[in-house]
Amino acid sequence: MPNFWLGLMLILFLAVNFDFFPTGGRSGIGSIILPAITLGSFPAAAVMRFTRSSMLDTLQQDYIRTARAKGLRERAVILKHALRNSMLAVVTLLGLQVGYILSGSVVVETVFAWPGLGFLIIQSIKAIDYPVVQAAVIMTSTWIIFVNFVVDVSYTFLDPRIRTGVS
Repeated sequence: MPNFWLGLMLILFLAVNFDFFPTGGRSGIGSIILPAITLGSFPAAAVMRFTRSSMLDTLQQDYIRTARAKGLRERAVILKHALRNSMLAVVTLLGLQVGYILSGSVVVETVFAWPGLGFLIIQSIKAIDYPVVQAAVIMTSTWIIFVNFVVDVSYTFLDPRIRTGVS
């Protein structure tokens, strides 16, 4: 389901029919809930699915059986051993999802009339304002590069076997 369709359905049911949230614009904390659900629902589902499959693979490893055989509590085995080791792939996916969210914000901000970077890009394209479009694309690219850098740095915290290469 595309973002714009989910956004329109959320507006129709939760904003128009039930009047829980505003239909668009920036009028308080309630006006950010529908765009956040629209942008975050598909990446959240992907991360949950990926986390589950990664955990299932990790729980079959020999070191997990060894930790259980040593008498560690199941909570400690899952949180300290399995989850930490399976998070490497999940953190990578989270970093990739940032690009999806930033690109999806262009459509979602237009649907919800939210004044953000995506809405600015659309308005600048309509007005043939190329310097603003270039600046917005550079800003978006910079955010994606920064998030990927944070993902790479977080690997050293998640798995102590990974070193930065500094001697």
